[in-house]
Amino acid sequence: MTSYLPGYEPDFWAPDPEERTHRFALGSTARAAVGDPPLIAICMNPSYADRSKADKTVNRLIQASRDNGQPGWLMMNLYPERATDASNLSDYDPGLSAANCAAIEHVIGQYGVTEVLGAWGGLKHATLRRAKTDVLDTLDRLGVRLFTFDGLTTGGDPFHPTPRGPALLMRGDKRYLDRSGNRLVEQVP
Repeated sequence: MTSYLPGYEPDFWAPDPEERTHRFALGSTARAAVGDPPLIAICMNPSYADRSKADKTVNRLIQASRDNGQPGWLMMNLYPERATDASNLSDYDPGLSAANCAAIEHVIGQYGVTEVLGAWGGLKHATLRRAKTDVLDTLDRLGVRLFTFDGLTTGGDPFHPTPRGPALLMRGDKRYLDRSGNRLVEQVP
């Protein structure tokens, strides 16, 4: 674990970040408002970042929010079960996935969000692949577009903020994905 970038410590979470089994959202949103939302990313599944300790993925998202002039950051996930290694996830729980989608919908409504950053990387666990369908259906129903800054993995998923290998830029032109979340459809300057 590592420290949060100074001035970007979390002030928004659901549930309390000390909850060890799951997390729907974690972020710094005090400077955000409707029409000026934080950078909202949907990653794979939460690790063990909490009120005082960040991790590489959270700090990478914080840096991306700074680089892109966003008034904060908010980490959400395809599936809310906490596990540092996604291979340790439990079997898919439809109730937990539905609660996760409800939390995503709440945040989208709270900030009037029209687009979110897809950032989950390759999905090797069946629970994540199933939950991805739920999240994409929720975003589609709400008319929220999914984008990436850095293209797609060889498997067709948007890159995770902390891939193995060189760090991502996570800034610049947004590349929008289709409803499946596996194909780029356009690039907007």
